[in-house]
Amino acid sequence: MARPPQLPHPSAHTVGVVGAVVGLAAAGTAAGVALTRIARRRLDIGRPRAADLAGVPDAELLASDPLGPEARAADRTAVVRADDGVPLAVEEVGPADAPLTVVFVHGYTLSMGSWAFQRRSLGAQLATANGHRPTARLVFYDQRGHGASGRGPGEHSTIEQLARDLAAVLEARVPRGPVVLVGHSMGGMTLMGLAALRPELFGTRVVGAALLSTSSGNLADLDFGLPEFLTRVRAAVLPVAAWTMRRRPAFAEGTRRLAADLVSIATRSLSFASADVDPALVQYVDAMIAGTPVDVIAEFYPSLAGLDETGSLEPMRRIPTLVLTGDADRMIPKEHSELIVERLQDAEFVVVPDAGHMVLLEKPDVVDAALTDLLRRVAAAQQAER
Repeated sequence: MARPPQLPHPSAHTVGVVGAVVGLAAAGTAAGVALTRIARRRLDIGRPRAADLAGVPDAELLASDPLGPEARAADRTAVVRADDGVPLAVEEVGPADAPLTVVFVHGYTLSMGSWAFQRRSLGAQLATANGHRPTARLVFYDQRGHGASGRGPGEHSTIEQLARDLAAVLEARVPRGPVVLVGHSMGGMTLMGLAALRPELFGTRVVGAALLSTSSGNLADLDFGLPEFLTRVRAAVLPVAAWTMRRRPAFAEGTRRLAADLVSIATRSLSFASADVDPALVQYVDAMIAGTPVDVIAEFYPSLAGLDETGSLEPMRRIPTLVLTGDADRMIPKEHSELIVERLQDAEFVVVPDAGHMVLLEKPDVVDAALTDLLRRVAAAQQAER
């Protein structure tokens, strides 16, 4: 049996910090332990809320804007069982009999809370539009191991399993009617995984898709905007950091709590591009990341690093598709979106100026407008087929 890698001495803390910050999506803040307890205790939440954040540093800041007092409450909550029994937390906005359903799939180390602005604004526009019959129902869920959803065995931390989870959500919560799928980062990869797993759904049940800040592959080659020397250091350190997260999660959790300030700086740099980004947004993203256990972060990393879903894009050519990215995304540069557009040929391509990886929080008005336009195109295509 191969021996696990030996942790360097005396720089074990440095390994944990560098691996988490640079290689594994700036994983965590001092809020981590408290939010992890919250997520494990409750299956009916998808984003940090004021009452739940009482024991978390900067809770007052997080409970105020950017979410704001008008944050849209769920009309329904549910727990969907994945095919391996993992419970997935689901929240819905809008009546169950709406003629169209939009399913939002969040990214790596985040939660359904990353859609806070879209949930509020699109919920108001689509679920209660002018007092007339609602035009859409919005469905949000936490991916396995993230937010309020349960965890599965480590070997199920794959894009294929996430696609199966999405299929389970569709079967349980959207058994009939047309669906538009919206995915951010790993959520977009989940959509591609579903296209590979269930291509027959695209053009029949799935009538539109949006791929935000995502990639179809070659993620292991990303340098996160680092100089070449630091990129080489990251490549050497990452396997040890991932092993530490999987096999010594308590140690890794302690490390990221000690490195809270450094990790927060990394979150700001890797997630946002605007010079005047609200500190509350950085804190909010920190809190979501911190709610994701370090071993879950490590378990998913190999699947992301080895991703190749380019061949899975073919079914999406049958439907209206939006590809959107920030022009200054350092996590998944816009060239990855350009490759997707090239493969899809007829996709609408939106590049958001002065925006980073968390474009959905950083430039919500632009994202909301692009999604609204997609839904209009979907409705027009549906009308033309009648």
